[in-house]
Amino acid sequence: MIPIYKDDDKKVVSNYRPISVLPVFSKILERLVNNKLINFLNKYNILSVNMAVEKLFTTLPLLDLVDKLTTSIENSEITIGIFIDLAKAFDTVN
Repeated sequence: MIPIYKDDDKKVVSNYRPISVLPVFSKILERLVNNKLINFLNKYNILSVNMAVEKLFTTLPLLDLVDKLTTSIENSEITIGIFIDLAKAFDTVN
């Protein structure tokens, strides 16, 4: 792990993020596992059509969400949204 400086005070540990330097073999293995997983999920139709997979964008799931919210509001249904920001979920230094 190599700590990479993000911003603000360089003396504060939380302003660094760990970067893992992986060997080429692990990158190849990761690609193989990813391809097998995607093929499996596609073969057995496990994922919804609206899920962002491979080269699909996140626009389709967002449009689906807006459509469902609009329909709920028009039908006078109670609508609740819970949104979680995971932007800093993995910004930890060991």
